[in-house]
Amino acid sequence: MAEKPASEAVVLVHGLWMRPWTMQALAKALKQAGYRVYVFGYPTVRRDLDSVVRQLAAFVNSRPEDVVHLVAHSMGGTLSLRALKDIRKPGRLVMLGSPIRGSQVAQRLQKLGVHKWLLGHATEPLTTGAATQRPARDAGMIAGIWPWGIGKLVKRFSGPNDGTVWLEETQVDWLQHHITVNTNHLGLLKNHEVQREVVHFLQHGHFSGEGRTSTEAP
Repeated sequence: MAEKPASEAVVLVHGLWMRPWTMQALAKALKQAGYRVYVFGYPTVRRDLDSVVRQLAAFVNSRPEDVVHLVAHSMGGTLSLRALKDIRKPGRLVMLGSPIRGSQVAQRLQKLGVHKWLLGHATEPLTTGAATQRPARDAGMIAGIWPWGIGKLVKRFSGPNDGTVWLEETQVDWLQHHITVNTNHLGLLKNHEVQREVVHFLQHGHFSGEGRTSTEAP
């Protein structure tokens, strides 16, 4: 992996029920590629996520580097898309298994009436997703297709999925850069192919694996 100039940084954004430490494997890979890495942590269910979106934008804008990329897992991708309108720093966005069209698992929890306990303030962004307008920066999605995860305890899956998020939930018309990797939702955080593709996208604005299916073991 070629090193990048010190003027480029990456902000990592974790997903639902996660903590900053869950991004350690990605952070290590990005540091090895020469990026300065920051992790944006936030309470995923206990705080109004509109305020979290504003805090994320302010966090990115306050980094000293000239270019600040975003790499976000799951719900973090939805929040990152919503924050882009207020982010002044140029950079690229890579989302990992983000249900930007809305999560059917979250919608099922809402119908069951347990969303206030399990999802809290995350209910709205998870059930509705993010705006479908194309962002003013390169954006890509890496989706898992190994169908083992806690989502299967809530909702029966009827198509390609990562055990928590359906493949179709990660796809929108404006998103030109989209690849699948043979891992599940949590595996996206540690999978070596995912790490390589994230670095490639940040460097080139597209994935090296576009147009092919992953064969790497989960």
